[in-house]
Amino acid sequence: MDEMIDAIRGAVADGATAEQKVAGARACRNILTALEAEVGKPIALPGAPAPSPLAGISPDQALDLLIAKLSTMAAERQASPEPTERAPLRISFVQPPPRALASRKR
Repeated sequence: MDEMIDAIRGAVADGATAEQKVAGARACRNILTALEAEVGKPIALPGAPAPSPLAGISPDQALDLLIAKLSTMAAERQASPEPTERAPLRISFVQPPPRALASRKR
């Protein structure tokens, strides 16, 4: 929070650069978004991608889902003597939340 306040102070100071003004405006938007957030709902920052439906599951659950999908595909392949046209397997990768990345850098 202090970083955002400092960015706003820098943006409104005499002789602020264009970069400082952009950073100050971004900080203002982020603070406003946080103030308008509803309890129990995720904060939607402007320009941020929508969270993945898999973002809230644990790695164990993700592996269980992957194993179940691969098992189904293997069973289908064994049951069908002739190769058929299948859609490729799609695996969605989920980015860890920024807080997790910041704690790993320390």
